[in-house]
Amino acid sequence: LLSEKVSGAEGTKLHQDFVEMQRKIDVTNKSVFDLLSKTTEYLQPNPASRAKLNLLNTMSKIRGQVKSTGYPQAEGLLGDCMLRHGQDLGEDSIFGCALTDMGEAMRQMAHVKDSLDISVKLNFIDPLQHLQDRDLKEITHHLKKLEGRRLDFDCKKKRQGKIPDEEIRQAVEKFEESRELAERSMFHFLEND
Repeated sequence: LLSEKVSGAEGTKLHQDFVEMQRKIDVTNKSVFDLLSKTTEYLQPNPASRAKLNLLNTMSKIRGQVKSTGYPQAEGLLGDCMLRHGQDLGEDSIFGCALTDMGEAMRQMAHVKDSLDISVKLNFIDPLQHLQDRDLKEITHHLKKLEGRRLDFDCKKKRQGKIPDEEIRQAVEKFEESRELAERSMFHFLEND
């Protein structure tokens, strides 16, 4: 790798279809990562609340508690404030009744947003997370292994005559095996797109 980077030595080239599949996998991997973070930011825009929620959920998992804490929706917080002050003013106050009615409406909006959060998490975020944690992680592992074996093969190929032919043959076999594994896993992933 050093001689490729420093002196511009030519490494073993992979087939153009393989390179194109690798590019698509890289783009998919980056897009899934961005989609997961941007969707969470969209649903839960306050970074401080998001960090606190992550901490609370992590602590719940450590303690073995199943129920996770929900994101504090701004509408719910505003609704609670309106309800509290509306009740303090009492039913004989027009302003108090208006605050109570509006507070209840804001609370309902918070419940709707919570339902949206849950639905998006179950139907969008969780499948993408599963895709990233399982399929894309496996493909990335195969590609890293392939790169290591390619470098080993190139190094041994340059030293041909100085090392036994058996070592070179083994390096070629390992490189081809890794290339086939990586190619097969990328092909299956892209076919099931």
